[in-house]
Amino acid sequence: MLSYLQAIVIALVQGVTELFPVSSLGHSVLVPAWIGGSWESLVTQSSQPNSESSFYLAFLVALHVATALALLWFFRADWIRIVTGFIRSVRRSLQERRLDVADADERLAWLIVIATIPVGITGVALEHVFRTALAKPVAASAFLFVNGLILLAGDRFARMRSIAWWPEPSASSASRRSDALRSGPACSRAPDPEH
Repeated sequence: MLSYLQAIVIALVQGVTELFPVSSLGHSVLVPAWIGGSWESLVTQSSQPNSESSFYLAFLVALHVATALALLWFFRADWIRIVTGFIRSVRRSLQERRLDVADADERLAWLIVIATIPVGITGVALEHVFRTALAKPVAASAFLFVNGLILLAGDRFARMRSIAWWPEPSASSASRRSDALRSGPACSRAPDPEH
């Protein structure tokens, strides 16, 4: 069973790591393993083949849902623009019987939809593997290390190419559907598909 102290510490880990390009779920596996004792049993219970009834796993899912709701609320103006753009584009596309994207918000909405499809398929297909094999501290450490190398390589590549790392979104954005299709599978290879 999860104590109040454990719940607070894991919630803080989730809150701090969620906003950075690291795996909050990976850290939620590693922190209890590092502390050891009764904390470690939280992780070992979640990595068992019969972990569907794991209280810790349910707690982590609830934390992720709460985080998603908080981020949706914080960025609500952006999400309203994106969803409104998506609805506009769908209506126009149905009338014209072809995909019609008129502005940056509509384009971003479609890119999010396209990038989400491979992640969803991978999550459904490999749910058992993600729940058992990747909930182990060694696997979480390895994936966090690989993720760090990928981020480092991306940063170095961007600096060498003199590409702005955080470009401002504009109507003339260079984002393409192929970029969204590539980013979806890349996200699905992470132990925490939200990143």
